[in-house]
Amino acid sequence: MSPRDRRDLARALLERAAGDEALVRRVLDDSEIPDAIIGFHAQQAAEKLIKAVLAARGVAFARTHALGYLIGLVESHGIDAPPSLGGADVLSPWAVDFRYETESEPALDRRAALDLIEELRRWAMDEVAG
Repeated sequence: MSPRDRRDLARALLERAAGDEALVRRVLDDSEIPDAIIGFHAQQAAEKLIKAVLAARGVAFARTHALGYLIGLVESHGIDAPPSLGGADVLSPWAVDFRYETESEPALDRRAALDLIEELRRWAMDEVAG
């Protein structure tokens, strides 16, 4: 993938992550919206933001929702990241597992999820702009 194509992909991922973040922000305090919905969009935002950084850096990644795998790619390629990145994997189960299984679903710390997304967005925007 050419550097221009990588930047275009990174920008597209940032834009899509912004939509997920906007939804989380808008419904954060709405008790009628289940944690599973908010958790899913928080996970999606985190996933897209990490992928944006990887794309900008030219790191190939698989089509996956596994944040642990993506975090591992960031670490193995020596990409500087915020300390909170390591804890982002807590959102992985919201991508698939908790969308279909409600028995084991823990309560989502909505504010912490949004704070994480905001930090990842700042990092990703700096990486993509750089």
